[in-house]
Amino acid sequence: MSKRLIFLFSISLLLALKVAAKPAGIGGRVIDASGQPVSLASVLLLSATDSSLVSSTLTDQKGEYDLTPSPAGSYLLRVSYIGYNDNISEPFLCDGHAVIRPDVILSSSGKALAEVSVRASKPFVEVHADKLVVNVENSIVNAGSNALEVLTRSPGVYVDNNDNILFKGRPGVTIMINGKIQPLSGQELAEMLRNLPANSVEAIELISNPSARYDAAGSAGIINIRLKRNKKKGVNGSVNAAYAQGVYRKMNGGFNLNYRNKKVSLFANYNHSDRQGFNDLKLDRNFFNGNTFAGAFIQDNQYLYNVLSDNGSLGLDYSLSSRTTVGIAATGETTSFKRTGYNYSRIIDSATGQQLSHFVTENAAPNIWSGRSVNLNLRHKFDSAGRSLSVDADYAGYPGSGTQDYTTNYYNDLPDGSSVLSGRLPAVFRGDLTGLTQIRSLKADYATPLFKGAKMELGAKTSYVTSDHDLAFFNYRSATWITDSQRTNNFKYREHILAAYANGNMDREKWSAQVGLRWEQTIASGDAVSPAKDSSFTRRYGQLFPSFSVQRHLTSTHDIGLSLSRRIERPNYDQLNPSTYYLDPTTYKAGDPYLNPALSYNAELSHVFRQRLVTTLSYAYTSSPIVEVIQPSATESRVTVQTQKNLSGLSWYGGSGAYQFRFAKWWSNTTNCNVYYAHYNGNIAGTPLSKGRVSFDINTSNSFILPNDWSAELGGNYHAPQQYGYMVDKPTWMVNCGVQKNLFDKKATIRLNATDLFWRGYPRATSEYTGYKESFVARRDTRQVALSVTWRFGTRSQSQQRSGGAEDEKRRVGQGA
Repeated sequence: MSKRLIFLFSISLLLALKVAAKPAGIGGRVIDASGQPVSLASVLLLSATDSSLVSSTLTDQKGEYDLTPSPAGSYLLRVSYIGYNDNISEPFLCDGHAVIRPDVILSSSGKALAEVSVRASKPFVEVHADKLVVNVENSIVNAGSNALEVLTRSPGVYVDNNDNILFKGRPGVTIMINGKIQPLSGQELAEMLRNLPANSVEAIELISNPSARYDAAGSAGIINIRLKRNKKKGVNGSVNAAYAQGVYRKMNGGFNLNYRNKKVSLFANYNHSDRQGFNDLKLDRNFFNGNTFAGAFIQDNQYLYNVLSDNGSLGLDYSLSSRTTVGIAATGETTSFKRTGYNYSRIIDSATGQQLSHFVTENAAPNIWSGRSVNLNLRHKFDSAGRSLSVDADYAGYPGSGTQDYTTNYYNDLPDGSSVLSGRLPAVFRGDLTGLTQIRSLKADYATPLFKGAKMELGAKTSYVTSDHDLAFFNYRSATWITDSQRTNNFKYREHILAAYANGNMDREKWSAQVGLRWEQTIASGDAVSPAKDSSFTRRYGQLFPSFSVQRHLTSTHDIGLSLSRRIERPNYDQLNPSTYYLDPTTYKAGDPYLNPALSYNAELSHVFRQRLVTTLSYAYTSSPIVEVIQPSATESRVTVQTQKNLSGLSWYGGSGAYQFRFAKWWSNTTNCNVYYAHYNGNIAGTPLSKGRVSFDINTSNSFILPNDWSAELGGNYHAPQQYGYMVDKPTWMVNCGVQKNLFDKKATIRLNATDLFWRGYPRATSEYTGYKESFVARRDTRQVALSVTWRFGTRSQSQQRSGGAEDEKRRVGQGA
């Protein structure tokens, strides 16, 4: 076992301190205008962030109430009694100690008092000690958007030109939906998130250091997307529609339907989206022999796309008894992606530095891919003390098919500015893809209290994944399609993971701690079969992943915390697939079947002030980090390959601050800032790398509560230049705004917003290798105006979603479509 692993686990055991528990509570007295106590008055403790009910009680004969225990947090008190006007307090804090509130004075309803109403709403970003929560459903500017666009506007999240998602400047983040790690990666994951409307998302959780209960995947942490859920009885639901206009139109619409009683909970939802857009990619690629200029390609790529997507889910939960519930949930998605492209490439002569020739590539890539999954689950509570068992069985399948058609013509440029076809034959080739990835998993989780304030969690999981992708390429020669043996490939991958964990939690008056240990055994094999060359690999490895966190309550306004963890990033199935996907004859994408997993060691120290200002200091070291590179081909002259490679190491140092302000009763602000230094070491394409850069990002959101059920939002973000492997990303920024109006007693909501007002949210970057330099700008349809309408009926809740056990596996599926 490595020294780092021993060090982490030793610290975890030494710092698990135990202090006697003493429950905290909120108490006070209710009186009338004459000072007499009011008995049997209803006292509701509400969350200050969303007015949800936390606990309730009635006053005694002395008019006194006691809400014990009450966890630390920000609250409102609502007191009511027949014949009196309701009394609603200003927000106040409970910091873990007993809180005695001032007397609540109820006034007689016979007096003509103005109506009192609570319009507290969740801020766009909630600050917690262990995570940040982005409340999507309460954000005006996210109306009409999709999940990926919401992510790009979330604190610390950056999406680059190739749809890689970085968290606080680090690659290797795990994306989950309702606690279930998603089956896609890279561009396929991004496209799935683009097909998920923002109006179906409740919140996004940004978690830096997850506990051992989570799969160990995700060296940079976890981003969990929570879809809207139904928790109320009866029939309820909503319908929604949105239209957005940038350069091209985007539309989506859908419905949620729920039914719930004491025994049965049914849910169904459906969403359809129709999106059009573009990608304007400009590349400047320069080649060198030593320090001597050897020529260049200046390329302009114009892509237009149309995406039609249908996705839905259906589920049933049935209570066998008050302690046992069984359930089944199914999801399905079908996406049609049609892309057409035009590439104009200028060839710059090395001797004169002038354009002497060019080539033009026209391409079309229609694809259809789908996904289906089924989850069977059991939840059982053994007693009222907290002993529970949950079991999940999952199956998921992801079939896909598509074609790639490319035609390239070559031209000589004449001195008068005209051009003629060269004597070189046009390059015409076609690729046909079929693929299927299947996931089976079974997991069980058991929780039991040990003693007052302490709990133990135990669990186990097994998963088996198969992936089969067949890509056949053909060249058109003499009116005949001929198999291209160099590009044709059939990749088959199999992976079996066994896992078990133990996690202990302890809550005391001034301390809380968590210690966990997870073990994962991986058995994987892959075969790449082609007419030109066959290759295969087999890997077996077992790893221990400890985690530890401790929180110390110093005073009524200050808390500090420490968390440590070890995590892994396994290469996803698409990253291992050596099949090629072409942009033009000089640029293609391919996987690397010899990628190794990346291991990371993470430490974070946090300070919380008044439960609303959170500051953290972090350190992480990742061995063999997996990064995307755009490098010169090792076998072909002046050909560039986009692929994934292992570097030697990544050292990351960071500090972050998340701050919530209330400038006035009607104006609140949440601001998040990350400052970090990332240093990469490695050697790829004969180019040693030892580079680092200080970078930062800032995200701010202002919410305004206006009269007559109007509200507004204004926010933006800025990402400074950052180092990502051999690539340096240039700064990006955007400003967003929107307004909202509630109608018909809040049954209907209309939102109008504008995003990326100044069109500066697109990625730009440079890369440099021995003998090769590249820069690119990728403009996308991010500046748009959107209008959305939502109508709620019944109890105004949204559809329930079931998360299952096929977590890490589903994130890592790559369809290559």
